[in-house]
Amino acid sequence: MTKKIGLILSILLLLKAAAITWLIISGYLGLGPDEAQYWTWSQKLDWGYYSKPPGIAWQIWLGTLLFGNSELGVRIGAVAIGTLLPLAVYALAAACRLKPWTCFMAAIIFAFSPLGMASSLLAITDGGIVLFWALATAAFCKALQEQKLPSYYLIGTLILLGALYKWPIYLFWTFVIGWVTIHRQYFSRDLIGGIALSLLGLLPSLIWNIQNDWPTFKHVFSTLYNPKSIETGTTELMRGNLLEFLGAQAVLLSPILFILLIIAFWKMIKDWKNLSHSLQFCGGTSLLLLGSFAAISILKKMQGNWCDFAYPTAIVLLSWCVWEKSTKLIRWAYAGIALSIILLTFLLSIPFLQSESISIGRKIPFKSNPFKHNLGWHRLDKALIAAGYDLHDNFLFADRYQNCSILSFYGPAQTLAYFFNLHGIRKNQFSYWNGMEREQLGRTGFFVTVENNPPIDQAKKIENEYQNLLSPYFSKVEFIGISPLFFSNGVISKVAYIFKCEDYNGKQPAETTLY
Repeated sequence: MTKKIGLILSILLLLKAAAITWLIISGYLGLGPDEAQYWTWSQKLDWGYYSKPPGIAWQIWLGTLLFGNSELGVRIGAVAIGTLLPLAVYALAAACRLKPWTCFMAAIIFAFSPLGMASSLLAITDGGIVLFWALATAAFCKALQEQKLPSYYLIGTLILLGALYKWPIYLFWTFVIGWVTIHRQYFSRDLIGGIALSLLGLLPSLIWNIQNDWPTFKHVFSTLYNPKSIETGTTELMRGNLLEFLGAQAVLLSPILFILLIIAFWKMIKDWKNLSHSLQFCGGTSLLLLGSFAAISILKKMQGNWCDFAYPTAIVLLSWCVWEKSTKLIRWAYAGIALSIILLTFLLSIPFLQSESISIGRKIPFKSNPFKHNLGWHRLDKALIAAGYDLHDNFLFADRYQNCSILSFYGPAQTLAYFFNLHGIRKNQFSYWNGMEREQLGRTGFFVTVENNPPIDQAKKIENEYQNLLSPYFSKVEFIGISPLFFSNGVISKVAYIFKCEDYNGKQPAETTLY
């Protein structure tokens, strides 16, 4: 029975990987700004980067080595991670000695949840941390189930690898330490060695930060504690977003399954003494993580994906509750999985439905499109060439790192663009690379800014604003025009404003102190 289930699961995951690979190759869904940013990092391999450890850049570098600087090259690592993650969840459920069908359904829930699909499609840091958290938990729970000392050096190695994607994976040790404090039989000196080994995952970023005056730490500190808006520098205090955060959790798992998870937490608390140690660890870890992040969101704004590594263990607990504890909930679980697949299919179809030839999508506002930041980029290189851009004689620059990243990937010849901080926003990775003043003195650059749902009646205002902002740095600034990038329901929904800026004088805007 186990071999058959494993074979079925493998076939389903391969079919899912093939479908996602086709979606990527089709060019149907372009890179998001963060994915394009991580690609720029991969073009300048380093020990670390401004806002993240180096793992995602190294992953993309390997993918582009195999498949070129293409969307497939950028995302193939995500396809691999997204295929491995459900297998890791299966292994975690098996480590808790759940029934084979329960393990299978845990893997299926993860694979076809929004979180599982995003981890399979998008080149982001979340996939890496969630994968290695799941594997580390599986190793620990297997030892708990077998009532023997965990292999702390193996767990430390997995935490080390996860730390190359995101540092919150070190929270795992707090749960292990809390567990062995209560259950002393699982303590050994190897725990100290495993923790020490895992801390080597910080070393690459530490090297980079020492070389660059600790920007990553300043950025994280500013994100959590700076009372000013990180992007604008205003004095607006950060506010909590509890309802938004909880809504994001329901979206990550899918609404029906999230309700079932809450029921599973209640069943776990009621039946705590009768649970195996491995299920206690999984359920307790998930509840404490989600509960703590929700509590913090009452005071400070928390992004919905900041605790997504809680879901491998949460899904194992959910599957135990549905398929082994309260089987009357099974029909609701199947409904939740079906709803998740239907919603994901619909969301991925929205850009196609909004095309000029499909009338059904005309009732869907472009601003409601969850992939609006991924669309229209394939028109960008043609728009620049039509505007007179010459890749041998000109350079590209923008005043947002997002636009710099998109220009770098989708611009002619994929030449890295420059960040020019006209608005005094926070630093980013482009701030730590050679700027225009070192490499483009006296040359002509093309400045691009992008607008979604462009305010056509304010086009002249935008033109005048950037004419005034750019003029101090160039002998001549010419507004080339507005280039449509994406049409939604026959209406222009995304445009690029292109300016030709001649004879750069080497001056720069005042350096920002925001991180």
